[in-house]
Formats: sequence, structure tokens, C-alpha cells
Amino acid sequence: MGSVFRTGQRVLPGSTYRSVAIVTVTIIAVAMSYGAISAVSGFPWWQTLLLAMFALGGAAEFTFVGVIAAGGAPILAVLAGLLVNSRNFAFGVSVGRFFPLDWRALIASHWVNDESTAISRIGANDRERWHAFLLMGAAIALMWPSGAMLGQWLGGVIDADMLGLDAAFPIILFCLIRGDLKNRATLTLTVVGIVIAVALTPILPLGLGAVTSLSVFVFVAAGWLIRAAVRKRRGGATDEPEVAPETASESAGVQHRDGAEAARSVTAKAATAKSVSAESEEGRR
Repeated sequence: MGSVFRTGQRVLPGSTYRSVAIVTVTIIAVAMSYGAISAVSGFPWWQTLLLAMFALGGAAEFTFVGVIAAGGAPILAVLAGLLVNSRNFAFGVSVGRFFPLDWRALIASHWVNDESTAISRIGANDRERWHAFLLMGAAIALMWPSGAMLGQWLGGVIDADMLGLDAAFPIILFCLIRGDLKNRATLTLTVVGIVIAVALTPILPLGLGAVTSLSVFVFVAAGWLIRAAVRKRRGGATDEPEVAPETASESAGVQHRDGAEAARSVTAKAATAKSVSAESEEGRR
């Protein structure tokens, strides 16, 4: 098991460790905010801890606690949390390229979230991405429940809304992905997603506006499929039709027969001409 989580200094550069440390500090701050809100909403410490350990989704926990605090049914809170955490599907597609194809992927899949996915993009190759993902995932798995417990115990002392601790969460993520925004396609998709999220946040329940912004990828996928179909159709129209082996054989046979008949015709004509020549010669004599 020790080899699963080994991320030695020879594998990762020092800048990755610094990034993980900075993100971990913000994780603790956001976790304290979650724990304080959970305590004010009437959740006992063990429920706050179990939710932090097994959901491990940040926004999903905030959504769950918010729905219960607003008087919603528990089943609606669960469904809302699952819907918010559905964004992990896109993260899974991103990190699946460098995940090992063995039992380690089953363990590490629980650590797929915003921060671990963002940190993994720092790696220069798949090995560095895998180790960076493990390092960030392990830090979150340890510090998120710990910060939630700290916030739970300080819930009666600090005002999470006044401190705005949860604001650190999106800010640090933006800092992690700002390098990817140099790509024009990525920047365009990001801006469109932001517009969708901002436009739908006042209309949809808490947290669902950001999830709905992922619908931009549906249009991207549809565009790729249409472009592939158009290219395939154009390529099929320009390519010469292929001749089946049976057709090619039949064509060759016909050509062979035609050539043989032409040769026989030429031979017959030559023989006739020779005969006529001989008869005329004999007539002159």
C-alpha cells in the first residue's frame, strides 16, 4: 500500500509541492466554513464527519446541508448533492488518461474532484500527473474532514458567512487553470460556461447553475460528431470506388477473352489475305 501513495521528490518538482500546500490551506478554510454551517444548521458532529469523508465533494456537502437547513426532504438533499457531484464525470474523463488499469484506480477514483484534477494538469507526463493527483487527493482526504471538524467545533464562535471562507475555493481553482486559458478553444468554452452559470444561478437551486454550465460540452461533442460525419462524407465522395475482388476477376477474364478473340480475328484475316494473294498469283500464271 505504501507504493500506491509514494510521490517522491524525484518524481515531482518542488513547484508541485508548493501548489499542493497552497491548495490544502484553502481546503482547510473552506472545510471550516462547511463545518460551521453544518453546526449552525443543527447537524451533529458525526454526521458532518461522515458526510465529509464519504461525499468528499465540497459543493455537494454545502448543497446537502443547505437543502436540509431550508426544510427540504432528505431525499431531495441527496439528489441535489448527487446532481452537483455529477461534474466529477467530466473530471474522471480528464484524469482517466493517466490512471493505472488496476485496483489502484478504484481507490483513487474516490479522490477525483476539482483540486486533484487541476493539480494533475501541472505534470509534464502521465507519471507526474498520476503522482500529483495522488498527492493532492491524499491531502484532501485528510484535511477536508479535519477542517470540517474544526469548523463544527467553532461553529458557535465564527460566522462563516461573514468571513466568506468559501470564496477561497473558486479563486484558487481559477489560479490553477489560468495557464490552460491561453488556449483559445479552452478560453471560449470557459467563458460560455461562466455565462451559463451566472445566468442560471438566480433561477436554479443552489449549486445547480454551475453544474448546468457543463452542458456546453454536449454542444462541443455534437459539433465534433457533425464535423467527423461531414469529413467522412466528403472523403467518400472524392475517393475512387473500390473494385471488389470478384468484380476485378470477372473484368480480367472478360479482357482476356476479348484479347483472345481479337488475336484469332487477326490471324483469320491474315490467312484470308494470304489465300487471296496465292490465288491471284496462280491466275496470272
